[in-house]
Amino acid sequence: MSLICAGMVCFLSGTLHVCQAGTIRDDVADSFYTSLAQQSVYDSVGFLTWSIGSSGYIASGTLIAPDWVLTAGHVVGGTDDNGAGVSGMIFGMGPTYNGIGISATEWIPYGGWSSSGGNLWAGVDLGLVHLSQAITNVAPAQMDFSTSLLGLLGTSVGYGRSGTGLTGMNTNPGVKRAGQNVIDAQGGMLTTMGNGSLLDLDGISSTVLFYDFDKPAESVLSSMGSTAPVALEYLIGNGDSGGALFIDVGGVTKLVGVNSFLASLPDPLDTTGPNGDYGDLAGVVSVQSFGNWIYEVTGVPEPSGLSLLLLGLSGLALVRRRK
Repeated sequence: MSLICAGMVCFLSGTLHVCQAGTIRDDVADSFYTSLAQQSVYDSVGFLTWSIGSSGYIASGTLIAPDWVLTAGHVVGGTDDNGAGVSGMIFGMGPTYNGIGISATEWIPYGGWSSSGGNLWAGVDLGLVHLSQAITNVAPAQMDFSTSLLGLLGTSVGYGRSGTGLTGMNTNPGVKRAGQNVIDAQGGMLTTMGNGSLLDLDGISSTVLFYDFDKPAESVLSSMGSTAPVALEYLIGNGDSGGALFIDVGGVTKLVGVNSFLASLPDPLDTTGPNGDYGDLAGVVSVQSFGNWIYEVTGVPEPSGLSLLLLGLSGLALVRRRK
């Protein structure tokens, strides 16, 4: 299985051409995906931009407290997975990237991301960004630490590259988009592909959630789970890293995952590599094993929620970087 990070898109010119985020079904109008992203329950998802040397980057993140943003470890890892080399990071919100946001004072990769050397299979691709001032006009996302996630319908939100399942990613990032998919598997599982063969996810952490991009009426391109696409079937693209995976829990929208990477399977299932076309997979880091770390750094969630978490992760060192 080959893979790429789903988030950091470099713009050497320092400019960004605005267009839609995430690859979509070729038979569904784009407006359904952009309209879904504008629902108020997804207002907490914004864009992150920053520089490393002369190169500029864009990714996504989710407001989880008035002055804290949850994102991917590879977004804030900089040149050494510890946050070095990053400058000018801002967090902005709204339907499109506009270059306007609140500056960050700290960017903090999860300690396991740093110590793993940026290993995406380790399921520790998380980071936090501390803002210089609180955002008071948007409600932070609520996190879920207990719901069993496999088989649930998830909604992914971010500002990544666009295209369809036929073309793969073929545009630049910049417009907020949301789409849906069933959470098909997690690391360590043995699952069945659309062609009837087995896909072994052994060696991948169980904190990595997977979903695939099913093609209508062509089940052989299903990589795992059901072969039937959902109405707004979707796959994250470059620029979506650090964005959110939400589920509905009793009518309440809850954050359960952070977009991490794209992956593709060997021939004959997919001959193009991880480019966001039909048959590709998305890897998302579940937040459910990291509540202690999030609380230690930010003070959220409230301590009463921690009884539902896996303990033992809190002893990992925190790595802080200031602007």
